[in-house]
Amino acid sequence: MPTNRERIEEWSLAYYLLRFYQNIMFRFYFKTEIVGLEKLSPNTTYIFAPNHQNALIDALAMLTLNHRWQPVFLARADIFKKPLVSKILTFLKIMPVYRIRDGYENLSLNDRIFLKTMDIIRNRNGLVILPEGNHDGHKRLRVLKKGIARIAFQTEDAANGELNIHIVPVGLEYSNYVRYRSRLLIRIGDPFPVKKYLELYRQNKAQAYNALIAELSDRMKQEMIHIDTEEFYDEYMLLLDLYPKQIIKEKNLSKTQNQLFYVRKKIISALDTLEQKNLTGFQKLMKQAKDLGEVLSKYKIKPKALKLEPVKVLNLLWILPLLIILSSFALYGFINHLIPIVFPFLLSKKFEDVQFHSSVRHAASLLLILIFYPVQVLVVGIASESTSLSLLYFISLPLSAVILYCWRKYFYKAMEITRVAKILINQPKEAKRINTLYNNIMAVTIETD
Repeated sequence: MPTNRERIEEWSLAYYLLRFYQNIMFRFYFKTEIVGLEKLSPNTTYIFAPNHQNALIDALAMLTLNHRWQPVFLARADIFKKPLVSKILTFLKIMPVYRIRDGYENLSLNDRIFLKTMDIIRNRNGLVILPEGNHDGHKRLRVLKKGIARIAFQTEDAANGELNIHIVPVGLEYSNYVRYRSRLLIRIGDPFPVKKYLELYRQNKAQAYNALIAELSDRMKQEMIHIDTEEFYDEYMLLLDLYPKQIIKEKNLSKTQNQLFYVRKKIISALDTLEQKNLTGFQKLMKQAKDLGEVLSKYKIKPKALKLEPVKVLNLLWILPLLIILSSFALYGFINHLIPIVFPFLLSKKFEDVQFHSSVRHAASLLLILIFYPVQVLVVGIASESTSLSLLYFISLPLSAVILYCWRKYFYKAMEITRVAKILINQPKEAKRINTLYNNIMAVTIETD
């Protein structure tokens, strides 16, 4: 297996096995839907360019595209400073890119990195570059760095245009960056050739960089949720939670993640158009959305709970008995997963950047489950002196984890319904205010045709 950077483009059995395990666990963490794989030809050379909102998880998401695929990633060089970390990252097929902030004297090291990218691209492993440079937890594409253009042009030019490199815009859309069993939509955009700008690159590198980056930026925005406004970002996000439910129901649309994506894109476009054509109406809608968002935050009510109706409280009649029935199984699951659950959670809290939380929890759980499952099964087998009992115990571990997840899900649902019930009973005026704001917002027609 390749253990150094000089052989990073080679296929690795150890990496394949680790990745196979990681992909299984990743699909448990995120409900993943992939759209557009048919656009990729096995005989074409690709550089993938996904948006970057969720730290390491964005890179792991790219690994789900093909189970045999072993792409190489480029990352900022400062994370390679420690030798052990550098070896681990190299095994994980991650290479450094040096920036001016890493020291001007280190920029020359990029020459070897760029030469290595030629081996990677020629080998058709796939190269993944996150062109925003760093992550940010907002649904907005930021200004792209020019590194991806430099690498693409330098490699294509060195091969005299014969590699026919295509850049693939990729959109990653998370329903929640951290929460377990959140939804993830991966959208593969239409690949476009680097060669179309190659002559321009040979005449004027700066213009070629700008042209390629501009096209890539436009194509990436098509494949992701992009909210351009900063002033009304929170209000847009709230409306993207409220309107789709009504639109999908009224138009009898499918409930896939991709369908939800299209509806949200149209809502953003409609809101932008409303601002241009009817500024007064737009500002009124934003004010109502802001007021509603503040009151929902105050009472810890999620938008999906709207509107507040007594009939919804009746759901407690089946949720509470279900929680009671599942409680003993959930407790069994929690005890048997105590360390893989608690330790990653506590470890993630040491990171102030929330976008690192899912990365830390996922990575730590991968390692801990791999360690503790065999140890626990072995202990049960030795203690019981029964192979069949230890096998039964092994089967019960993932099943109890699923039951624990379901119990937790309905526990939080019961808590939210309880908060709704308290408002309806103890603060009817506030409940009426929330429903009035909701009704006023929903009365504003958003054209999505």
